[in-house]
Amino acid sequence: MTENHYYVRPVAGVWHVTWNDSPELIGSYSSQHEAEALAQLLAGHMRVQGRKAEVHTFEPETRTPSWGRNRAANQAAVA
Repeated sequence: MTENHYYVRPVAGVWHVTWNDSPELIGSYSSQHEAEALAQLLAGHMRVQGRKAEVHTFEPETRTPSWGRNRAANQAAVA
């Protein structure tokens, strides 16, 4: 039985959905929820066909607002 793996990864502020080791992008979404929903839908389709399928979701990127980075840099420069 073939295993299918769907990956949901944050990349530069958007969520990418990819399949197995393929470099091809299935989709790119602005929210994690949309990307995971697509991956779950595709995995469910594979399961209905009698195949194994898993969805792997990576942690969201920790993003600091630009004002926070500038503030920290200014505080470090003054200290």
